[in-house]
Amino acid sequence: MDTRNHVLVVEDDADIAGLVVHEASQLGYDVTTADTVDGAKRRTSEQMPDIVILDRMLADGSEGLDYLAWLNALEGPRPGILVTSRLTSVSDHVAGLEAGADDYIDKPFHPEELRARLRAVARRASSSRVPNSVLFFDTLELRQLSTTALVGDTKLDLRPQSFALLNAIATRQGEWVSRKALWREVWTDYPNLPPQDTVINTAVSRLRRVLSAVGGAPGLLSEDLGYRLVPGSQA
Repeated sequence: MDTRNHVLVVEDDADIAGLVVHEASQLGYDVTTADTVDGAKRRTSEQMPDIVILDRMLADGSEGLDYLAWLNALEGPRPGILVTSRLTSVSDHVAGLEAGADDYIDKPFHPEELRARLRAVARRASSSRVPNSVLFFDTLELRQLSTTALVGDTKLDLRPQSFALLNAIATRQGEWVSRKALWREVWTDYPNLPPQDTVINTAVSRLRRVLSAVGGAPGLLSEDLGYRLVPGSQA
């Protein structure tokens, strides 16, 4: 199996997580782990997995199926999903499959059955790697395909240009981005023009107003070096 294929294990029981990581690694997968829905989202933003092995009852009390709902909202290609859970009724299985899981295995399970189920999900999953389509910075979540920006559960009211501007700044993860770089990345219709200060200032002011209106949103700083985001607690 191609060792570039990536499995994300979302499991809060350390013993079970260790078993699943071992079995997936034995099949040749590169494996990362998370123990909450929020952790799974952030792992996904770092590297979109080919397959997710997903527990339902997670460390912070979150429901693993909420992660599937989040994946569905990204509106792009998605990984194969194998749910593993102690919720074993028919209605539990139906809920998992209708939420988008490819398969559902009850706990406790035998390692041999886990391997067989994992192989089956891998066969059904897309053969091409799934591209990353979400970016996180502090409380901010940027969904690239739908050009949707959220702070927690609050959707930001952004024009396409404002989304592009925010995305260009957030991509730097708190590092400074120059006005020249922003002009090149956001105002792509004018490649032969030098950065237009009035245009950039107006766009930045508009974006800053949107961010400042939402509690907990990152702050947008500006200096001679350019612009950068800081966590809401530092704004």
